[in-house]
Amino acid sequence: MAAHTPETLVKYCTADTAQKILSSQTLRWSAPHQYSDPFELTHETQLNFDPHVLLQAAIKMASAMIFGKDAPRGGTPLMAAIRRWRDEERFASPEEAEDVLRELLSQVVDQRQAILDQVMTDWRKFARTLRICSFSAKPDNLSAWQNFSDNHRGVAIRFQSGEFTALPKPRKVEYSTVRPEITTLKEQMSAVMNSERVVPQEHFFEKFTCKPATSAGEQEWRCFQQIKEDLNATSGGDQVWHNDIKFERSEITAVYFGAFTPIKIKREIFDLVKEKYSQAKIFQAKAVSGKYEIEFERITKR
Repeated sequence: MAAHTPETLVKYCTADTAQKILSSQTLRWSAPHQYSDPFELTHETQLNFDPHVLLQAAIKMASAMIFGKDAPRGGTPLMAAIRRWRDEERFASPEEAEDVLRELLSQVVDQRQAILDQVMTDWRKFARTLRICSFSAKPDNLSAWQNFSDNHRGVAIRFQSGEFTALPKPRKVEYSTVRPEITTLKEQMSAVMNSERVVPQEHFFEKFTCKPATSAGEQEWRCFQQIKEDLNATSGGDQVWHNDIKFERSEITAVYFGAFTPIKIKREIFDLVKEKYSQAKIFQAKAVSGKYEIEFERITKR
């Protein structure tokens, strides 16, 4: 079932970043590597296997099919050959079968490697031109306040999301114990052994909506934009792979101060919001007595 798309999204940030967002009326969208997360896939990510590993795995599986209890199913030429060899008792041992399998499967793997080379070319271009902006669905997320808003000393800004806004198609992050890969050895084995249709390019976006289960408390939503590749921009290095993109003033619906946001910062941001985003409500977070929760009080005066 598709995740319900929230009508608003909350950007958690430091006080300094909040002032930049509100002053410039822009949000920074960053390439994946700028998240500085060792588990995030980037334009530099490589496959976790090489042609030799793929070939050895294919030989091992084919040999197991030849000498296994049950004949393999499937209408591919390879499956037909394996069934024929079984019926003829062509090979006396796995070692005897290996030379024939290596010659046959080397050609298949070579063809598959050409496809994988194109996958990696497409991946690098995709990751270079992808821009991500991260949010949470609610303003009372303790993990987000701690991790992204300077341990409750920062700010949270609530934006409208959905069609006709700057955040039209947010995607909910799923949390898992299994780290995503550009494509897996298992997927490619299905292509080699069973001629299954495997097109990793169709699933590139999914690689950026999965994070470790230990981060589940953040309840992150991500918005994506694909920019036009500018090869001239590479002269500045990958540290400049971000875009500051405008949003409409009316799209900010609320601003929340953390429980420990300094008074001086609150005054400055309060004045900025009243000047440029008069429709936005302003709230102060405070800890709920007897609970690990926060609640908000509306602020109407400086």
